[in-house]
Amino acid sequence: MKNQWRIILGLVLTLLIVLFAVMNNMDVPINFGFSQLSAPLVIIIIGSAFLGAIIIALVATSTIWQQKKEIKRLKKQLGELEQSIDQKVADKRKELEREYNNKLAALQSDNEAQDPSTENQQEENTEEQNTKSE
Repeated sequence: MKNQWRIILGLVLTLLIVLFAVMNNMDVPINFGFSQLSAPLVIIIIGSAFLGAIIIALVATSTIWQQKKEIKRLKKQLGELEQSIDQKVADKRKELEREYNNKLAALQSDNEAQDPSTENQQEENTEEQNTKSE
Protein backbone atom coordinates (compact mmCIF):
# COMPACT_ATOMS: atom_id res chain seq x y z
CA MET A 1 0.00 0.00 0.00
CA LYS A 2 2.84 2.34 0.87
CA ASN A 3 4.54 1.83 -2.50
CA GLN A 4 1.28 2.37 -4.37
CA TRP A 5 0.94 5.85 -2.84
CA ARG A 6 4.49 6.64 -3.87
CA ILE A 7 3.78 5.62 -7.45
CA ILE A 8 0.55 7.61 -7.53
CA LEU A 9 2.25 10.67 -6.03
CA GLY A 10 5.10 10.35 -8.56
CA LEU A 11 2.66 10.17 -11.45
CA VAL A 12 0.72 13.22 -10.20
CA LEU A 13 3.93 15.24 -9.82
CA THR A 14 5.09 14.17 -13.28
CA LEU A 15 1.75 15.21 -14.74
CA LEU A 16 1.99 18.62 -13.04
CA ILE A 17 5.52 19.16 -14.41
CA VAL A 18 4.45 18.18 -17.93
CA LEU A 19 1.39 20.47 -17.80
CA PHE A 20 3.54 23.35 -16.54
CA ALA A 21 6.08 22.73 -19.28
CA VAL A 22 3.45 22.59 -22.04
CA MET A 23 1.92 25.89 -20.87
CA ASN A 24 5.38 27.54 -21.12
CA ASN A 25 6.23 26.69 -24.73
CA MET A 26 8.43 29.62 -25.74
CA ASP A 27 12.15 29.68 -26.58
CA VAL A 28 14.41 30.87 -23.77
CA PRO A 29 18.13 31.54 -23.70
CA ILE A 30 20.25 29.36 -21.40
CA ASN A 31 23.59 30.69 -20.22
CA PHE A 32 26.15 28.03 -19.19
CA GLY A 33 28.80 30.61 -18.32
CA PHE A 34 31.05 29.76 -21.24
CA SER A 35 28.34 29.54 -23.92
CA GLN A 36 24.72 30.43 -24.48
CA LEU A 37 21.99 28.24 -25.97
CA SER A 38 18.41 28.95 -26.95
CA ALA A 39 15.90 26.10 -26.41
CA PRO A 40 12.18 25.65 -25.80
CA LEU A 41 11.19 26.08 -22.16
CA VAL A 42 9.40 22.70 -22.29
CA ILE A 43 12.69 20.88 -22.88
CA ILE A 44 14.46 22.92 -20.21
CA ILE A 45 11.82 22.16 -17.55
CA ILE A 46 11.52 18.46 -18.38
CA GLY A 47 15.30 18.10 -18.71
CA SER A 48 15.88 19.84 -15.38
CA ALA A 49 13.30 17.63 -13.66
CA PHE A 50 14.89 14.53 -15.23
CA LEU A 51 18.40 15.55 -14.13
CA GLY A 52 17.09 16.24 -10.61
CA ALA A 53 15.46 12.81 -10.49
CA ILE A 54 18.72 11.15 -11.63
CA ILE A 55 20.74 13.00 -9.00
CA ILE A 56 18.28 12.07 -6.26
CA ALA A 57 18.30 8.42 -7.39
CA LEU A 58 22.10 8.30 -7.36
CA VAL A 59 22.34 9.83 -3.89
CA ALA A 60 19.62 7.53 -2.53
CA THR A 61 21.22 4.46 -4.12
CA SER A 62 24.63 5.22 -2.67
CA THR A 63 23.12 5.85 0.76
CA ILE A 64 21.15 2.60 0.63
CA TRP A 65 24.25 0.71 -0.52
CA GLN A 66 26.28 2.12 2.38
CA GLN A 67 23.54 1.23 4.85
CA LYS A 68 23.33 -2.34 3.56
CA LYS A 69 27.11 -2.66 3.82
CA GLU A 70 27.00 -1.36 7.40
CA ILE A 71 24.14 -3.74 8.30
CA LYS A 72 26.10 -6.69 6.89
CA ARG A 73 29.20 -5.68 8.88
CA LEU A 74 27.18 -5.25 12.09
CA LYS A 75 25.46 -8.63 11.65
CA LYS A 76 28.85 -10.29 11.24
CA GLN A 77 30.14 -8.50 14.34
CA LEU A 78 27.02 -9.52 16.27
CA GLY A 79 27.54 -13.17 15.32
CA GLU A 80 31.16 -13.04 16.45
CA LEU A 81 30.18 -11.43 19.76
CA GLU A 82 27.43 -13.99 20.39
CA GLN A 83 29.89 -16.79 19.70
CA SER A 84 32.41 -15.19 22.05
CA ILE A 85 29.80 -14.82 24.79
CA ASP A 86 28.69 -18.44 24.39
CA GLN A 87 32.32 -19.59 24.70
CA LYS A 88 32.88 -17.44 27.81
CA VAL A 89 29.69 -18.79 29.40
CA ALA A 90 30.76 -22.37 28.71
CA ASP A 91 34.24 -21.72 30.13
CA LYS A 92 32.80 -20.07 33.26
CA ARG A 93 30.34 -22.94 33.73
CA LYS A 94 33.19 -25.49 33.58
CA GLU A 95 35.23 -23.42 36.02
CA LEU A 96 32.34 -23.17 38.49
CA GLU A 97 31.63 -26.90 38.19
CA ARG A 98 35.28 -27.67 38.97
CA GLU A 99 35.20 -25.34 41.98
CA TYR A 100 31.97 -26.94 43.19
CA ASN A 101 33.35 -30.46 42.79
CA ASN A 102 36.60 -29.50 44.55
CA LYS A 103 34.73 -27.93 47.48
CA LEU A 104 32.38 -30.89 47.68
CA ALA A 105 35.30 -33.32 47.74
CA ALA A 106 37.06 -31.20 50.38
CA LEU A 107 33.92 -31.10 52.55
CA GLN A 108 33.44 -34.84 52.23
CA SER A 109 37.05 -35.56 53.15
CA ASP A 110 36.84 -33.13 56.10
CA ASN A 111 33.60 -34.74 57.21
CA GLU A 112 35.10 -38.23 57.04
CA ALA A 113 38.25 -37.12 58.85
CA GLN A 114 36.34 -35.46 61.69
CA ASP A 115 33.73 -38.16 62.22
CA PRO A 116 35.09 -41.70 61.80
CA SER A 117 31.89 -43.06 63.32
CA THR A 118 30.11 -41.90 60.19
CA GLU A 119 32.00 -44.54 58.24
CA ASN A 120 30.93 -47.20 60.72
CA GLN A 121 27.36 -46.01 60.51
CA GLN A 122 27.48 -46.08 56.72
CA GLU A 123 28.87 -49.61 56.80
CA GLU A 124 26.14 -50.70 59.26
CA ASN A 125 23.47 -49.08 57.07
CA THR A 126 24.70 -50.93 54.01
CA GLU A 127 24.81 -54.21 55.96
CA GLU A 128 21.23 -53.66 57.17
CA GLN A 129 20.08 -52.92 53.64
CA ASN A 130 21.77 -56.08 52.40
CA THR A 131 20.10 -58.21 55.05
CA LYS A 132 16.71 -56.66 54.39
CA SER A 133 16.99 -57.27 50.69
CA GLU A 134 17.80 -60.97 51.26
